[in-house]
Amino acid sequence: MRKTVLLFCFLLLSYLKPNAQINVYYPDVDDWVRKNFCGQGIIIGNITHKGNNDAIGSFSSSPSVLKITNGLMISTGEAVAAIGPNDRYNVSRDFETTIDHDKDLKAIEKGDLYDVSLIEFDFVSFHNSIKFNYQFASDEYPEYVGSSFNDIFAFFISEGKNTKNIAVIPGKNIPVSINTINNKSESQLFINNNVFVNNVDKKNISAMASAQSKMPKKLWKGIKNVISKNKTNTPSEYEPDEELLKTVNEDLYHFLQYDGITQKLTAQTYVEPYKKYHLKIIIADVDDNVYDSAVFLETRSLTAAKDKQQPGFKDYPDYSKIINPTQILNGKLLEDILPQQVEIPNTNIYFDFDKIEVPAKEMEKVKLLANTYDKIKNNYRIEITGNTDSIGTYDYNFNLSRNRSQVVIALLQYAIPDFKFDKVEYKSYTEPSTSNTTEEGRKLNRRVSIKFIRIKN
Repeated sequence: MRKTVLLFCFLLLSYLKPNAQINVYYPDVDDWVRKNFCGQGIIIGNITHKGNNDAIGSFSSSPSVLKITNGLMISTGEAVAAIGPNDRYNVSRDFETTIDHDKDLKAIEKGDLYDVSLIEFDFVSFHNSIKFNYQFASDEYPEYVGSSFNDIFAFFISEGKNTKNIAVIPGKNIPVSINTINNKSESQLFINNNVFVNNVDKKNISAMASAQSKMPKKLWKGIKNVISKNKTNTPSEYEPDEELLKTVNEDLYHFLQYDGITQKLTAQTYVEPYKKYHLKIIIADVDDNVYDSAVFLETRSLTAAKDKQQPGFKDYPDYSKIINPTQILNGKLLEDILPQQVEIPNTNIYFDFDKIEVPAKEMEKVKLLANTYDKIKNNYRIEITGNTDSIGTYDYNFNLSRNRSQVVIALLQYAIPDFKFDKVEYKSYTEPSTSNTTEEGRKLNRRVSIKFIRIKN
């Protein structure tokens, strides 16, 4: 009786908190990914998704329920089954017609796969680091922690040759899963939502796995589902436990069905800017077709940024305003789509008044040019031009522009032993980039310009 009253009180509170909730809708998946997943510095294309349409849904949530308030969820069951309260310990849906294989998942998970759902697309990043945010939830918690029934998800990224999973524990190369993040392992990353007694005898889990290994796949399929249904004969096994109710977040219990969920995590990896990559976001039941799991992806969290902390970081030009990156998505290489003539951004080396030494802050541009050279040297001619402001005579400034050019050339040849250029000119003050009537204008005219000119095939 006390449990019934306690449950009634929890449910009554849910009606008094209209803003604490989860809403799930069924969108056009391709359209949602195209319009809502990307933030700054990245574009995507060639989007596909596979699996049952009911397994993917867009969602909104209050911060007191999910750490991600808007996004897309991918599930091994029905997406709407994520909506609480947590009144079932074994929420399950078997999609008989869904795909049950994936070569990338099989490379990291040897168990049989069921209810596979995935979204995949190509992308081009303008920077060397990409990331997005997610949470992983499952009804496999807590009964099947440490067992072979370890529902799996992964974020596979590939550039055409190598594939790696970037859904890993922060700071470690360990895939995120029920067995790696739970109330005992990496517990700081786990949020418990279990209000039921453990419905599977821990001693029997290994025996179940052993028995499964000796059975044909078709015979095993559904056995755990039958066991789960039979376990609900005793009210104490499907009503919330009074003591466990005191240990969970009230809003999470009311509005999320799953028995456990991770904190908001970030998937991050380094990439080569302006190169085509492929990303596959995938989830599957393992070794049986019951006890659903889901991944929640945050809206507009797929972003790219320059990260100088990358080991062996090499700076790179900003081509975003001078190329059409959709051409790279369609199979072109960067060097194929650069314009016939382009002055790569940040290739004006500026000098202090009447000086030929390259200022420290301008040395970064010289390093950038050195890093760029290997990628373009076979496709571009290089022209170097020295310039000055208008203070002083023509002859004096001619020599000054010549000396500045020779200093830049010497620095590039020191950084790149095989550095070659096709033309060098000394313009004195005859080709200002802006007016010499102000000090700000004169600062911009004291420069050495480096131009990369496309070699026509």
